[in-house]
Order: sequence, then C-alpha cells, then structure tokens
Amino acid sequence: MSIPALEVSALSALRGHGAARRLVLEPVAFALAQGESVAITGPSGAGKSTLADIVLGLGLPDSGEIRVLGQHWSAPKRNHAPARRRLVQGVPQDPAAAFVPRWSIRTALEQAINRLVPSAGTEALIARAAELAQFDAALLDRRPHQLSGGQLQRAALARAVAVKPTVLVADEPTSALDPGTAQAVAGQLFSTAANSGIALLLITHDPQLAAQCSRTITISPPAR
Repeated sequence: MSIPALEVSALSALRGHGAARRLVLEPVAFALAQGESVAITGPSGAGKSTLADIVLGLGLPDSGEIRVLGQHWSAPKRNHAPARRRLVQGVPQDPAAAFVPRWSIRTALEQAINRLVPSAGTEALIARAAELAQFDAALLDRRPHQLSGGQLQRAALARAVAVKPTVLVADEPTSALDPGTAQAVAGQLFSTAANSGIALLLITHDPQLAAQCSRTITISPPAR
C-alpha cells in the first residue's frame, strides 16, 4: 500500500488565552492519496479555516499530528521544517492580497521557486506551472492589478504548483469570483491537482464544489 500524501490524526485546536481559551476545532482525522481531492465542509465556526492554517503550517494543533508522505509535518510545540515547506502549498481565497503589488507574476513565481527549490531550473518550472494552471504565459510580466479575478486565481495556482508540492490546500478559492469564472477556476484546480498527482484539500461551503471532490468530510462547531 502506498504512503498517503497527507495524514491528519486526531487533530484539534484551542485558541484564545486564559479563561477565554476555547476549543475551535474538534478532533478530526482523514488521509489523502496522491492525486485525490477531499472537501472539508461545515457551518461557520466549525474550524475549517483553522484546519487549513494548521495543514499549511501557519498554526499549530493542540493535539494530534499531521504527516506528509509519512513524515511528521506539524505537531504541538513543533515548528514546520523550512526545508520541506514546499511540500504543502496554498491557494488563497483572496489572491490579490497574496501577491506583492509591485512584482510581476513572473517575479512572484521566481521568488517562490528560488526560496523553496533554489537548485531547480526556474524558467522551466515557471513554464510548467503556467501550463498546469492554464495561465496565459503572455500575462506573466503583468502585475496583479492588471489581471482579472479569474486570471489572478490561476496565477496563484501556478505559483503554488511551481514548487512541486505534495499537497494543495485551497480555502474557499472561488468565493470571490462570479459564477462562471468560479466554475472555470474550480475545474482548473481539480484538473491541475489530478494531472500532477497532487493531493487537494478543499475548504468550501459550496455543496456543488464539494461534490466534485473524491470525498467530502463535514465537521461541526465545537460544543459550547
């Protein structure tokens, strides 16, 4: 049996301080195979974005653990290993806020590649990423404000896959887009992950989007 791309085991999280400290994510467990997509759904306050942040290494759990390709990824009081940061990449809800305004898209991809896979052929990785994300290479030298919402989200997807991750975490990646653009971007997200063997963890409140995943996991808000 192959090693899962991502394993989440009894993961839970508390937030706040002192008497205000409270459970924001009930224990959750699941695994993703390479090329598989799993949707995380649930009402507001269920901890969906908290889970996404922990998998991305932007926060730590209070119990449980995460493994990427069988190796420890995030655990209580343990920081994410910078040398392995490329293995888990995110596709943001608001891509405009995720890019440096003065940088071209090409520069943004170059910076990501040089930081996380410095020995790789940068131009070849940029070309591969643009192709995977179906991002028009003619737009690479434009700045974020010169792109439409759909183009910018494809640019964010290209930046994420440029460093050859094992896992993509997409937190409400189409919520800021009009319906037609959202459908096109979602389709590209799924096909990019499947075609490159990347495990996709999709955080969404949209049942139609969740239905396109291999599986759906619904989480509930912690009891108060």
